Parts: sequence; C-alpha cells; structure tokens
Amino acid sequence: MYLYYAMHELHYSPSDLLELYEAPKNFKALLYGLIGYKLELMEKESRKGGT
Repeated sequence: MYLYYAMHELHYSPSDLLELYEAPKNFKALLYGLIGYKLELMEKESRKGGT
C-alpha cells in the first residue's frame, strides 16, 4: 500500500520505489509513518465531504 501511494500520489519512478524498498529501516519507518498520517487525513476529508 505504501509503495502504491508513493508511486501514484508522490509520483515516484520505479527506480525511486526500488530505492525506497531497499532503504534503511529507520528511514522507511519515518516515511511510512508520514504516508500513513496523510492517508488518515485524506480519509477524514473524504468522510467530511460525503456527509
């Protein structure tokens, strides 16, 4: 899910995705945390707009 978000929302190229996949564990944890937070915000915004 995180690599999908990186590719479609952040416009990462396949080589960027490979670098992300092979990145150090600490860096991935930070980036995945930021992506998770952004996905939660997008979900809340979509729920507000739908009601």
